[in-house]
Amino acid sequence: MKLRYLSYENIDIDEELFKMAFATEADVIIEPTNKKCLFVLGMLFVNGIKINILNEKDLNLESTNKSFSMMPYVWSKIGNNNFPNADYSNVVTEMDNRVENIKRLGVSVQKIVNNPQDNKIFLICPVRNATPEQRKWIEDFVANKHEDGYTIHAPHLHTRQVDLFGGYAICKQNAEAVASSSEIDIYYDQSSTGSVFDLGVAYALYKPLILLNKDEIIFNENDLIDNIVKNWPYNNLEFKRTYKK
Repeated sequence: MKLRYLSYENIDIDEELFKMAFATEADVIIEPTNKKCLFVLGMLFVNGIKINILNEKDLNLESTNKSFSMMPYVWSKIGNNNFPNADYSNVVTEMDNRVENIKRLGVSVQKIVNNPQDNKIFLICPVRNATPEQRKWIEDFVANKHEDGYTIHAPHLHTRQVDLFGGYAICKQNAEAVASSSEIDIYYDQSSTGSVFDLGVAYALYKPLILLNKDEIIFNENDLIDNIVKNWPYNNLEFKRTYKK
């Protein structure tokens, strides 16, 4: 089954998550700053679904710096059975060369297995654009959790941020850490794009979520991601979903 995402305006997250259980491939329009797009990408990623980027020519791929332009590009090439092509060269850029080499080593797009460990927490939080005050709060929180006997994975501390694959390796390491956690805590920064991708991963894995800075957030009732965070369905047995927009 192939999915198709040309727009994210009226998307039903639960319906798409259901369909992903039966899909192996998706055609996608990549919108690097669209939070709905990034949330859907997180769900597709953890489900091991190959992607075909329909607007690849419109993306800024001049740099190999990690971003939600380059990361999906790498993801699409890893999952593309015609890359590299045996009959003609379609390895063009330096990033293409890197992807070709890891594919020769057997790297492929695969579903990430949900394997929660007791007392393990994944912390969703801003990384690249975190303020000094946010970093201090987060690091104090991590230290306190360690003292309480928890294993905690904080991306800026425990995920290797050097990534030669445009952020793909970072997303893979974070997704695996989410899958091995029994609880997801979030210091929610509404401007953090990486946090939205991680939320999509956690949502697709049905993880409970604890919002750490709830008193600081002014939720936008017209923002899908704000509503998902505010009314996270997996914190109760009925999985109530009241956020659809």
